[in-house]
Amino acid sequence: MAQLEQAIASEGEVVEGQCGYPLYWYFDTQADGRPIVFIHSINAAPSAIELKPLFQYFRPARSVFAPDLPGFGRSTRAVGSFSAPDFAREIAAFVARISDRGQPDIVALSLGCEFVARAVLEFDMKVRSLTFISPSGFSARTPPSPKVQQRLKRLFNFAGLGRGAYKLLRTERSIRHFYGMNFLGQIPDELVRYALKTTRQGEAHQMPLQFLSMGLFTPNAVDALYRRLDVPVLVLFDEDPNVSFERFAEFEGDSRWRFRRIHPSMGMPQWECPEQTTETIEEFYASL
Repeated sequence: MAQLEQAIASEGEVVEGQCGYPLYWYFDTQADGRPIVFIHSINAAPSAIELKPLFQYFRPARSVFAPDLPGFGRSTRAVGSFSAPDFAREIAAFVARISDRGQPDIVALSLGCEFVARAVLEFDMKVRSLTFISPSGFSARTPPSPKVQQRLKRLFNFAGLGRGAYKLLRTERSIRHFYGMNFLGQIPDELVRYALKTTRQGEAHQMPLQFLSMGLFTPNAVDALYRRLDVPVLVLFDEDPNVSFERFAEFEGDSRWRFRRIHPSMGMPQWECPEQTTETIEEFYASL
């Protein structure tokens, strides 16, 4: 972990995860306001940097925390096989460490939203509110069956095929291509630079390959997770090439849920439309 530079200029520390692995989180506790916890997405090169603009915006007035989830960033990469409940358990443990500061507001991105919902429902994570940015799990399409997932895992494990594929994904050309799908305008150079560094850490391929096998997604996440939440939820969205939102319509009339389009954006509004994103979150918090 020490050889990878920080994604965010702030205090940080290594803590022991629930499975015994060292995990890293960034924090700034100089302000006394209610804590906010930022949970990044899962892909080939994620880390806490994905939510850096929001961490930086809120840190003057709120205590802010941003973990690198297991297998990513400055956290341990070689964590073996991990499941969606494992991620949820770790997120709940992070939040429990700051329970003396009051129930936090959580901001999560993409697949991280499913993990956060599960942490609330299955691991009794106490929160004041949830903000989901371009959340997965609202598509009319369903994840591949367990049988297909097992085939993908065997394919990635065959003769180092998965490791070789990951080497192609971590090239600058590939990173710019995939980030380019999430930006209408210019891709922030710091995202690309950090992705190039984080994907070159030892065993960096392990968790992304588990993601690519599609086993981390929750089947029918709307009914299994989202519909069961009993806390205020703000959803920020617009267009996204990786997820779709057909099932948002099922939450019309539910006073706990608010949907706000951040336009124009492609899944990373915190980078592309920072003022609109922070204003919308601030309005949500003011209403709680």
